[in-house]
Parts: sequence; C-alpha cells; structure tokens
Amino acid sequence: MSDMQLIPVTLTLICPEDIEDRITKVKKNELIEKLIVRLCTETKEQGGVLTETDIAILLRVSGAMISNHVTSYEKKTKKVIPRAGTEMDMGKSLTHKRLAFHNYKKKIPTTENARLIDHTPESVDRYIKDGTRIEKLYTAGYNEWDMAFFTGLPIYVVKEYVEIIKSYEKEKKNITDLENQ
Repeated sequence: MSDMQLIPVTLTLICPEDIEDRITKVKKNELIEKLIVRLCTETKEQGGVLTETDIAILLRVSGAMISNHVTSYEKKTKKVIPRAGTEMDMGKSLTHKRLAFHNYKKKIPTTENARLIDHTPESVDRYIKDGTRIEKLYTAGYNEWDMAFFTGLPIYVVKEYVEIIKSYEKEKKNITDLENQ
C-alpha cells in the first residue's frame, strides 16, 4: 500500500436519486449500499481505488459497517464492488477469484469471463490456474495445509478454492440427481 500512488478523484456524496430514494422511503441499508457502490465505481472510472477504510472515513462510520454492507451487496447481487482488495488482489477479498473459477467451471471462455468480472484475461487465467492446481490436489486427497505448502498460496486462498470446488461438486450432483429421476 505504501508504494501506491495517490490520485485526486471527485466523488458524488449526494445526488438527485438519493433525494428521490429518501422521499420514497428506500431502506437505510439499501441507501448506504448504493452510496458505497457509487463511490467505488466513480473512483475506478477516474483511475483509482478506495479501500473499505477510505469509505468508512468518508462516511464517518466504522470499517466493520462498510464491510458488512459490501458483503451483503455482493451476495445479493452477485456483483463485485471495485475496491482495493478486489482490484489489486490485496487482503482477503477473493470475490473475483471465486467468480472467475466458478465461470471457468461453467465452461465460460476466458475473454468472456474477464468481461463478466471486470478483470483482465491474465488475472482470470491466474485464478483458473490456481483453482485447477487446488482442485487436483483436493481430488487427490491432500489437506488444505498441504495444498497451501505445495502451491505457495496462502491458506485462506486455498480454503476459498476448496469451498468453490465443494459447491461446484454439490451443484453437479444435484443436476445429476435431477436427470436420474
């Protein structure tokens, strides 16, 4: 983070849609999520990224509150909010990895996959490579710590890929069960 270049950006803290949302009594959580998405999107459009801490400071709320809203929004919409963790593979923001590997398992080509998650094809290929290495080790019966050692990936990344692989296997089994009825 200390090597990152700071750039000025212009952000919209309140817009006419916000006023309309207040008049129509849109729920507070939804208002905050819309604001977070807008701030992050505007920042990305201007060539920058915000951390969740940046957003918390701007809105004068806790980082935990921002994190909860981000998680809620991304689960509900299956869309990734562009922020430092997801745009620069920092910390434990693994949403792009999850989506890229899941799309790969659904046989979506790399270029389309990259477009869908708003990432470069090179990043998507890296996520797929890591995911397939973990999948092979998982299928061979290795535990998560061994997989982390063999691949050089952090344990939390390995656990995320294992979770994706398990959910894909479950999804595949459900489809097979439906076809056999």
